Amino acid sequence: MNSRYLFTVYSLFLFINVTTQDSSVISFKPSSLSIAVGENKSVNIRLLKTDVTFPISIEFLYDGKTNNTQCYIDSVPNVTFVNHSTDDLSQVFYVYGRRQGHLVITARSSEVNISSVADFLLIDIARSNILNIFIQIVGWIYFAAWSISFYPQIILNFQRRSVTGLNFDFLALNILGHSCYSVFNVVLYTSSKVQQQYYVNHPHGVLPVLLNDVIFSCHAVFACIVTVIQCLLYERGTQRVSRTALSLGGIGLAFLFISSIVSATHHLSTLSLLYFFSYVKLAITIIKYCPQAWMNYKRKSTDGWSIGNILLDFTGGALSLVQMFLLSANYNDWSSIFGSPTKLGLGLFSILFDLVFIVQHYILYRTRDHDGKQINITNDDSNENFPILPSKV
Repeated sequence: MNSRYLFTVYSLFLFINVTTQDSSVISFKPSSLSIAVGENKSVNIRLLKTDVTFPISIEFLYDGKTNNTQCYIDSVPNVTFVNHSTDDLSQVFYVYGRRQGHLVITARSSEVNISSVADFLLIDIARSNILNIFIQIVGWIYFAAWSISFYPQIILNFQRRSVTGLNFDFLALNILGHSCYSVFNVVLYTSSKVQQQYYVNHPHGVLPVLLNDVIFSCHAVFACIVTVIQCLLYERGTQRVSRTALSLGGIGLAFLFISSIVSATHHLSTLSLLYFFSYVKLAITIIKYCPQAWMNYKRKSTDGWSIGNILLDFTGGALSLVQMFLLSANYNDWSSIFGSPTKLGLGLFSILFDLVFIVQHYILYRTRDHDGKQINITNDDSNENFPILPSKV
């Protein structure tokens, strides 16, 4: 079932990525530029079409306007391509940062039709390059903390040659959730069309997905697949994914499939579709921890649940939020905190549940006599009839 989930999710990913490509008339090298206030950097603009009438004059637009009223950068002089010779197809202009923020430069010409969706330059003007470096360091630290948190369970399974005690509902929902999150991150990070849609909604915003987010989400899918393979190879008793988890996963996939069809008919933007993927991930994050927290409460024990995983997860969630606030401060862009509700929600909910587990482990049940007071949870309790969510008592 997990493999079918994964195949369906990534089929939708390929569909999204294929349908978000546009043909370009000009290109900016680099296509995105990060500079600090007072810094000057060069940009190369190249004409890609030669089967047009020369000369071609290119006028630059600032967030869709001809006047550079925001003054994030010095105004860029317009350029003209005189003929189709190789030497004339590329020109250089310079960008000088004036004040912190975000700017999208597009172009227009009376001689050739230039798409503002496909051909644009993203400019991020930071308060400080040093703070930018610190933001990157924070990002990679929480990436490492979250990524390493997958491996204690994998190592334990390998040492025991058994996956008994591992909740299959948690694993099934986890792989579906991380697959959805990787689709959101990869497409938003790589698709210029989707980025343009994002900047329409957040014209001065900072793209909320960084390279470490992309690597983390893809790595999380890989780690989940490794765990699934262990479940197929090692002794697992009578455990299986419950009907409740299968139903929840099926509802999520059906919702994404229908949303993709609506998006294909242009009644839903690709960015909105990606947000739907992220909402499924967020919903799964809220649900997936509940069975373990409830089991700890019923057993009055945290035996068998690695507190090391929780501490690493707590570290990753806290630093993820710290990075978002530092980004907003560096670019004077507090609205971007809400530009990725999944990233914000993941950090908040992870911290919330981690605190629950930490309180359970270190305060509520730390002095319990586990041998005499814990409730035995046998393999039979993990079969398909065991509910994923607690029933009311």
